[in-house]
Amino acid sequence: MSQLLAKPLFFNRRIVFYLVILLLLQSIIAYGALLVFDSLPSSLTDMPDDHIVFRESQRGTVNLIRMQINEHKDRPLQDVVNELQPYFGYPIEVLPINTPLPDAVLNELHKLDFSYDSDREVVYIDLKDGNLLQLGPIAMRDILASNTMSLTIFLIIWAVFSAIIFFILIYMAFSAVWKDLVNIRQTAEQLGQGNLKARTENVKGWLFKPLANVLNNMGTHIEHLVSTNQTISHAMAHELRTPLARMRFELSMLEEANDEQEKRLLQKGMSDDINELETLINASLNYFKMQQSNIELNLTRVALKEWGEKVCQSLALFKPKEFELTCNSQDAYAMIDTNLVETIVKNLLLNAFKYAAHKAVLNITKHENRVILEIDDDGAGIPFDAREKIFMPFARLDTSRTRSTGGYGLGLAYVKLMAEFHDGKAFVVTSPLGGARFVVSLKSGDE
Repeated sequence: MSQLLAKPLFFNRRIVFYLVILLLLQSIIAYGALLVFDSLPSSLTDMPDDHIVFRESQRGTVNLIRMQINEHKDRPLQDVVNELQPYFGYPIEVLPINTPLPDAVLNELHKLDFSYDSDREVVYIDLKDGNLLQLGPIAMRDILASNTMSLTIFLIIWAVFSAIIFFILIYMAFSAVWKDLVNIRQTAEQLGQGNLKARTENVKGWLFKPLANVLNNMGTHIEHLVSTNQTISHAMAHELRTPLARMRFELSMLEEANDEQEKRLLQKGMSDDINELETLINASLNYFKMQQSNIELNLTRVALKEWGEKVCQSLALFKPKEFELTCNSQDAYAMIDTNLVETIVKNLLLNAFKYAAHKAVLNITKHENRVILEIDDDGAGIPFDAREKIFMPFARLDTSRTRSTGGYGLGLAYVKLMAEFHDGKAFVVTSPLGGARFVVSLKSGDE
């Protein structure tokens, strides 16, 4: 198909071959249609038989010859016929009345005093004097009775005109479809060459519009995956530099250290850095695995009010002293994956415990077929230009890399990813408390 699309329509060998086959088929169809139509009875076609048409077309000629012969009865019949011969384009012969004729011709001759023999293409006239007058053979214009060359030329002309009209109709009907197909092919080629921003536009035909949408969605998804993976790779490489640099510095100091206690401290620091590297690699691999997999949700019907209170209680030990946490849940039921959604809530609340000043509020509501999670805090908030960045892996607003702060900037990335598994989304806005409001919208399975 790609080879067909890559060449002009009328210069493609396969198209020319199809055209020749079409002409042959048109010729066969035309000849068969003529034969079938000619064999149908006149009661169906509402057209007189060829035999009757040819016979009646000679009635005037027969009457004029009779009149001429009757006017010269005193002369020999052959002399009169010889005088009439130059006025006709076919031979006129005098035959005896007992000349052998087919039964159908004889019956017609007795009934009408003249008859037409379609096999020999001659007309017989009964002169009522013991003689018959034969006119013909008369040349008739019948395409079915023509020779092979004439019939072939007719069929070729008919097929050519039919093919031209057919291709014009096909072009008018499918030119838009052809343009859509070429457009889709070009987009696919650009995507294959690495242009991940290529999209199929202006596809209007119903036949290929779904394919164009699928191709565009695929391109968007691939572009997002490649961009995300590049960002993760760069961020992960940046994260790895810090513990590696500490280890290199600690190794250098270890070589110069003389005190055993100092050596033990440096060795412990190197061990902690190794553990940090291992944790970072495992967390990154888990995120990659979760991002690439198609997780099947384990939906459970839960009462949001009871479930929300239970989640808040499970975080009581992690809440800082004198920190106020308020949990408000709507009294409604929803179908959610409790494990994933609980992870979302815990990640957001733990962030609130870390960055809020004194207070955080959790609101869980249901609107139509969506569950809305809102976590407000009274912290410093999120700058507007960083509200999308913080959901990227390894993204952190603080630039410290010390062990005391902990975390690798994967918490909010997990939140966004798990929201997408629920056919939802996650974003951040300004909270009425003055800090950040994280909003997660999830699709409930009980629609």
